[in-house]
Amino acid sequence: MGVKLDGRDPREFGLIFLKDHFHPHTPEMRSKTLTIPGRPGAWDFGSEWDVRTFNLPFAIIEYNKLEMQRKIRAFVAFLLDSYGRPRVVKLTFDYDLDKYYSVKLASQISPERFFFAEQFEVPLVAYDPYAKSAVSSDKIIMESDTPLMSDILWDTGLSERRIIAPTTFSIVNNGTVALPFSYVVEGSGTNVKLSANGKTYTLGTFSNKIYEINGDMYTVKVNGVTDLTTTSGDFIELFPGSNVISVSGSNLNLTISESLTYKYI
Repeated sequence: MGVKLDGRDPREFGLIFLKDHFHPHTPEMRSKTLTIPGRPGAWDFGSEWDVRTFNLPFAIIEYNKLEMQRKIRAFVAFLLDSYGRPRVVKLTFDYDLDKYYSVKLASQISPERFFFAEQFEVPLVAYDPYAKSAVSSDKIIMESDTPLMSDILWDTGLSERRIIAPTTFSIVNNGTVALPFSYVVEGSGTNVKLSANGKTYTLGTFSNKIYEINGDMYTVKVNGVTDLTTTSGDFIELFPGSNVISVSGSNLNLTISESLTYKYI
């Protein structure tokens, strides 16, 4: 059993990962309630996921105290940026190799020192509480050398679709939570619209342009320049499983592609 941080094994720093570690099945929960004096209970306005925390236990055995300190300092420096501040690293568990968490050091590392050994826990926090797929959707192919441990539907759809008439196509969200749809539209068309799951996004009429729609950041780039004035509508979401995307318009000569990073609880 082990972990990797930014693809590096802690053993590179002389550390031993201890098997008894804290890896919560869910993030922390943030409940939105309102308590009214004189009324039993509370109004429930729903709940949201909060941050996800980890405590990773390590030990180091080194008979040379100076060398021990050097190894530990090198490991701590690895978790920091050039200014000595905690930086975001990818945390991967060997029993969940096809997913990662974006984490950073959450608080002080306090060691227990012994004669020739030291033991300590590394507290990490993922402010984005979801696990993410290590492989983007356009890289999920039979020949991939990346281990895939999730239930993946291989029919994820073509990574590049040529659209010359109004049509529909399917996109599979292999994650367990809804995913903002980020995609690229390149070409020409009149009154072009994309619709799915009750939402429609309008690109309008254009010729020989490239639209980069980023559903995560709610941004649109037109020929590489941020521009929200030429498009309108609701950003599309992809629910877990198969999603049907409708493309409408006339004089269509488009290529539509996407590279999705699935998210998991």
